Amino acid sequence: MRPDLSLRRALILLWTGAVIVIALFGGATSSGAAGPPVAFATATLNIIAGDVKVVPPEGGPARAAKDGMNLAVGAHVVTGPKSTALVTFLDGSTLTVQPDSDATVKQADLSKKQSTVRIKVNLGTVWARVARLVDAGSSFSLESNSATATVHDGLIGARQEADGTFTCWTRAGSLFLVDSSGRIISELNPGQMDVVKTGQPSNPHPFFSNDSALRVTTSLAVVPLILMADKARLAGFASPRSEVNQVFGAFTGLTEQGGYITEVPAGIAAPFTLIAEGQASGPFEVTIAGLHKGAPVSQQRLSGTIKKGERLVTTIMPQLDGATAGEPKTARIVGLTATPFQPMDGPLPGVLLLSPWE
Repeated sequence: MRPDLSLRRALILLWTGAVIVIALFGGATSSGAAGPPVAFATATLNIIAGDVKVVPPEGGPARAAKDGMNLAVGAHVVTGPKSTALVTFLDGSTLTVQPDSDATVKQADLSKKQSTVRIKVNLGTVWARVARLVDAGSSFSLESNSATATVHDGLIGARQEADGTFTCWTRAGSLFLVDSSGRIISELNPGQMDVVKTGQPSNPHPFFSNDSALRVTTSLAVVPLILMADKARLAGFASPRSEVNQVFGAFTGLTEQGGYITEVPAGIAAPFTLIAEGQASGPFEVTIAGLHKGAPVSQQRLSGTIKKGERLVTTIMPQLDGATAGEPKTARIVGLTATPFQPMDGPLPGVLLLSPWE
């Protein structure tokens, strides 16, 4: 008996289609570096280091946080002495809750074009990377009982002390500081800070989170990502559109030539890891500089060729002045060494969650 020809054709077409799908999707998955996961909740809480607790919106005792949990509006994020938490919002903005801190998500109204996020800093220090959105009405605010610091986009931080003192900083983006009545206290330009304290006048002034820093600039062919010496926090770029800034006082942005720049606080004689990912196949150049109070004191260039999607890694070791090396905030960098780039396999380190909208 001859087999049914229509059934035979159907089986052949089904088998051929399966081969094509496997070739297309299997090949796409196996080539290039694996990317970070993408956020799907309004706010996602990740644990960068230590033990983190959450107080639910309805109150009650603090509970141990679960890495990757959804964070509801009204919830408190509480960190201990050696703990750091990261909140990633759907628009790509992030909030790093520093050790010994307590912060509440008061509002998180998010869309692809406009977002309004309000964070109450109950105690301690936070650092925020605020995504740039199309609508000029978008805002991100860090609040205390006495004042509110607001930007449209940028890199900002705030600290609430037990005595009521509220300090805020901006590395990128104009920051408006207003009191509880809505009166403007000051407008901070990038690189400035101000302190709100009873009986003390406003005094915007420049700041350095640490006197020493590492600055990495790259050509357009690669994006840089720095893993800090604690092997936990990241600053740089996971892709041209995915800026990462989990480090208090760090700067991430573009150079005038269209390349990328990442600057992180230094001040400890411990290795920093730099990952460069190719955005186009061809030659690339990376410049690594050691800075003291903003002035370059040491520099090293690395160059070569890279393939699109390829990742290369180097280790940077700051060299510190022996007389100041005991205090990270004031330690003076006097030099640095960077190992030759080597191929990197496996996923990116640290905690990364990308926005589906960026």
